[in-house]
This record gives sequence, structure tokens and C-alpha cells, in this order.
Amino acid sequence: MVAMALVSLAFLLVRKETAPMVSGLEGLLILYCGAAFLWAKSQRIDSVVIVRTGIGLYVALSFAYVIMYKHANTLDFLLIYKSYIYLFFLTFLADKRLMTAKGVLNFYTFLLGAFFIKYLLALVLHTDDRPVVYEENNFELMLLYSLYLVRFSITRKKAFFVLGLVGVITILSLSRSSLLMYSVLVFYVFYTSFPRTWVYVIPVALVVMGAVIYFIFSERSGSLEDIDRFKFMTIFWGEVKHWNLWHWLVGNERITPLSYYACDNMSYFTNLFSYSGDGTCYSVILHSFLFRVILDHGLLGLVLIIYATWLLMNKSGISRNVILVFLAIVLINGLSVSSFNNLFFAISMVFLMTTNMKFLQVPARVEKHDQNL
Repeated sequence: MVAMALVSLAFLLVRKETAPMVSGLEGLLILYCGAAFLWAKSQRIDSVVIVRTGIGLYVALSFAYVIMYKHANTLDFLLIYKSYIYLFFLTFLADKRLMTAKGVLNFYTFLLGAFFIKYLLALVLHTDDRPVVYEENNFELMLLYSLYLVRFSITRKKAFFVLGLVGVITILSLSRSSLLMYSVLVFYVFYTSFPRTWVYVIPVALVVMGAVIYFIFSERSGSLEDIDRFKFMTIFWGEVKHWNLWHWLVGNERITPLSYYACDNMSYFTNLFSYSGDGTCYSVILHSFLFRVILDHGLLGLVLIIYATWLLMNKSGISRNVILVFLAIVLINGLSVSSFNNLFFAISMVFLMTTNMKFLQVPARVEKHDQNL
């Protein structure tokens, strides 16, 4: 990841030029999980094994039905089931401490510098109005917020300078959903740092956040009908308004294309149409993961994803508050883009689950720096 970030920074790559990085990172993720399963031994956790088996069977049976019976495109299947596939591999990392705290802290420091410089240069030099390091910024910024949670769990320090730098990076991204995710992180830090005064601080923070959000909204959109997420919501409602209770629970039949009306209205997103090239489109075109998962897997499918994420983090020793904040960040991301289907959700889980946060010594320079802050 360091090498990829340096390449992105050195050549000021724009979004379409960073696309191969996603495939590379996904390959590294699978290799990391496989290596952890083969060489990093830990005590068997029955609940994790049950979740792994359940997810594995769901994906395997769905694959057999969709590919062998319905003859759907394999790439469409992988895209729709990506969150379950990520969680299946992540089960091999439960309760395995593979990364040192010092290494993760140093990596986070590097990453903050790379993001800040790349985003700032892209805007100043007008090379990209939505700067990226690895992928679209409302995908990748989730990683910065998650690593802050890791840092906060390790050092127990407020690190307001770091929090502020993350905020500056978020503003430079001009991403509305990222600003909402960042707000959750800020509220958590203030709540845990000032338990007696947070009721006074949060209203002020809400006003400031609201002003920044309003600025970004006014810069990037006109009327409500011009906001793309509003269009996605109306199309989603058109697809589900005649559903019965069963459909709400389990979703459409596995990999069901959207209606002709929906695809026609989303024709300007041709890059998100089916890989089969036959003009059909699936839920991915609605962008919002929450819309997508309800259409494809139902409310029970969404509950399974949330429960599996909570279980893996809980069995890895992550505190309840950090789990709740992380889930809130991911779900907010799902209002706009791919949430649990996001590669950076899986990478964030890797750092949260496998960083050794116990029985460690925080580097002296980090502690001294935090005391100065």
C-alpha cells in the first residue's frame, strides 16, 4: 500500500488511472487472509466458524443457482456478493494479532501525509476536482477514519492535531458522505475525551459541520431533484413499492435485473451496466449499498452482514464503542456508495482485527508528541 500511494502521489494519478490498484489490493487482501489461516494459529472460535460456514454456503449455493441455472455473468455475481466474500475471508483473521502497533502508527502517519499532499496538489494544480490516492475518495477515506480508531485504541490519546488533519483532508475531498462519516468520528472522540462537557461541545460542532456540509452541497448540486442520490432513491422506491413482507426480508430472486425504466433513467452510468453487455443493469447502478443490499439480499441479508462484522470485531478484542463507531461510519458510507462492498471496509477490518493493541509500548516520540497536543 505504501508503494501504491507513492506511485499515485508521484504521478498525480486521477481516478481512472488508479483503477488497477483496487485489483492489486484485493489480491493482497486474499493472500493476507490465506496466509493468516495457514500460518497464524489461534484458538478455534465456534461462532466465527458457524458464520464462515453460513456465508460460504450462501455464496456457493447462490453461485450455483445464478451461474449454472440462470446463466448470469460471473463478474455481476461477484460484484453483488462482494461484501459476503470479504466477510468470508475476514473470518480467518479473527483474534489474530499480526501487526505491531508501532508499524501501524508509522503507516498511518505516512498515509496522512500522502493523502494531504495528493489532495491539496490535485486541487491547486486542477488535475482532479475529486482527488484520489487509491480509489474514489468517498471509498478510501473510510480507511483514514478506521486507522484513527486504531490509533486512539492504542495510545488512548486525543491527538486533536491528527483529528484536525483528517478533517482538512476530508474537506479537500469535497465528499459529502465522507464529511458525515468524519462527524461521527469527531463526536466519538469528544464524547470519550470530555464526558462532562460533550453536551456543550457537540451543539457547536454540529453548527460548524452543518455549515461545511451546506457549503459542499451548494457547490456540488442545485435543487433536490438534481441530487443524484435523490434520483437513486426514487428509482429504488419504484422497484420495491409493490413488495410483500417476504420480499422485504429476502430481497429479489438472486441477481434480478432492474426494470427497463430504471436502466433507461440511469443510462448515463453505462460503466455500471451488466458485464454481459446486453443492456441490463443491476442494483449496483443505484450506488447506495443500503438500496443495493435490500434489493439483492433483503433486510435479513443486511442484518447478517452487520452481525458478522460485529462478531468478527468482538472476537478480535475490539471495544464495543469502537465497534459501534466503525459500524456507524460504514453504514453512513452506505447511504452514498458501497459501504460493506467497499474494499476499504475490508482493509479497515484487517487493521482493526489484527493490530496488536494489547501489552504494547507506545513509541516515546508518539507519546511526547501527543502530550504537546
